[in-house]
This record gives sequence, C-alpha cells and structure tokens, in this order.
Amino acid sequence: MITAADLITRADPAHVQVLADSLFTSGTSIAYMIEGLLAAVALVVGTVATLGKAGKEGAGSGITHQFMVIGLSVTIFLSAGIAAVITNSFESHGITNGVNVPNPYGQ
Repeated sequence: MITAADLITRADPAHVQVLADSLFTSGTSIAYMIEGLLAAVALVVGTVATLGKAGKEGAGSGITHQFMVIGLSVTIFLSAGIAAVITNSFESHGITNGVNVPNPYGQ
C-alpha cells in the first residue's frame, strides 16, 4: 500500500510544482476561498452562540438568532457578487452605447 508520505518523497519536483501551480488560477480564486472560509467560520461561531442563547432565553430566541446567523453567513459569502453589482452600477451610470462594432471573427 502506498501512503501519502511515499508519494511526497518519490514525487518529481517539476510535477509537484505543476500541480501546485494549477491550484489557484488567479487572485480572485484565493479571495473566494478566503471569503468562503470566513462565511463558514461565521456560521460555526454563530451556531455556537445560538446554542448558548437558546439555553438561556429559550427556543424561540435561539431560532431567531440562528436565522440571523445564516443571513449573515450568506451575505458574507455573496459579498463579492454584491460588491461587483454595486461597482458595475456606479461605473456605467446607466449609460449604454449601442454602436455595432464590426468583428472580423463573425458574430
């Protein structure tokens, strides 16, 4: 049976570099990974806080708190898309140019 340690010790450095090179294709993928991690951490920490709140104040308060935690986590996860929409709205100012530009490669 081949273990992970055997694969690492017998790996060709050039091959390892190629695999690591394709791990993140751009800076945005790293940003999305960090953003997803922050959303997951917010969900876990919020759920732990909800359990404490539900124990002290009751199930209704805990359920309300958990809904807010889920909403916060989703907002964190979607914040890049929300920021892109706002930025696009401010950049375009609602002005569009409908001029047809000839394309040598076809439509």
